[in-house]
Amino acid sequence: MKTELNEYILDGWKKTVRTITEEEARDSNDGRLFLPYPYTVPCEENTFQSLFYWDTYFANRGLLTSGYEELAANNIRNFIYLIDTYGYIPNGSRLRYLNRSQPPFFGMMLADYYNATKDKELLADGCRALIKELEFWDTRRKAPNGLNHYSCEADEETYLAALELYERRTGCIRDGDRAYLGKNVYAEAESGWDFCGRFGGRCYEYNAIDLNCLLYFDEVFLAENGYAESFAHKARQRKEKILSLMRADDGVFYDYCYTDGRLGKLISCASFFPYFVGLIDDADGIDKLLNSLELGYGLQATVATEENYQWGENNGWACLQLVACEGLCRCGRVEDAIRIAEKYTSLVEKCFAETHHLWEKYNVRLGSNEAIGEYGTPTMLGWSAGVYQALQKLIEK
Repeated sequence: MKTELNEYILDGWKKTVRTITEEEARDSNDGRLFLPYPYTVPCEENTFQSLFYWDTYFANRGLLTSGYEELAANNIRNFIYLIDTYGYIPNGSRLRYLNRSQPPFFGMMLADYYNATKDKELLADGCRALIKELEFWDTRRKAPNGLNHYSCEADEETYLAALELYERRTGCIRDGDRAYLGKNVYAEAESGWDFCGRFGGRCYEYNAIDLNCLLYFDEVFLAENGYAESFAHKARQRKEKILSLMRADDGVFYDYCYTDGRLGKLISCASFFPYFVGLIDDADGIDKLLNSLELGYGLQATVATEENYQWGENNGWACLQLVACEGLCRCGRVEDAIRIAEKYTSLVEKCFAETHHLWEKYNVRLGSNEAIGEYGTPTMLGWSAGVYQALQKLIEK
């Protein structure tokens, strides 16, 4: 089954490649943005036919593993184009996504590509664009405490429509200023965790642990690649603030509500990000995370909440498995990483044998693709394939 699945993935990458000319973008009735290079989309057909930001990081991991270095490079070049055009990387390559970004994985994408190819020219151009992206986060997404938060830019009508869509999709009705609640819906969409219980409907008011860890990685990466004078101090400052504000007495890192001056309480896979980006290597909070999140087939996104979200209990997302497993390795918990990787890859193989597809998310309690989904669970290559291949490599190593 592994051989058949890997052949399916190798062949599938080619089916996710798209192109769009300036004329096609101008004449499109679906709001597609022009991109100068061929790019990959998460799904072979139907759902998710855009270049999505954080999805592409995990897909690129698979492309590099599969020998598609030029496709991975073209995805990066398209992101450089988007940064140069808009000042940031949108959620996806359509007009409706221009009001927000997504978790900033661009720096990690550059690092992975350079480590695989030693392409200094693309590294230099990418670092130039990465500095520009960091300006976006530091000028339009910074809290008074100096850490960053997710947000968006839209008008009141758009915020109200977002809230209505959220209520239809989740069945959750919140009280308060509906336009402000809608702004928080879009902020949560920028987090990529749409929707979850991490922020209690107030995502705009939280320093998200994953966001700030990714920005820390970017600052360290730039400091190590010719920009030490500008970014080494910023990285140290961010690390100090993360450690002082976002780590609880139990050793676990949580999101921090900067408006109330308190830590969030929900345990989630986002707490693995400090280990994933190399911010810290002590494992004080790891046992509590594993005891709370590990199920029979991998890690659930969060512990149980009163409301059932797709980024919540029982649902295992590929991206979070990889973040956790590589974070565990970096803090010396290799056996735990291998155990979780084997659980999750066996689930992917099991479902592939039953359905002949990879899926966007899985139920890691039941061991199936019957996950909670606000829009169903579409078949997917994208990060499902990229993470499967990356975890295979981790197990082999």
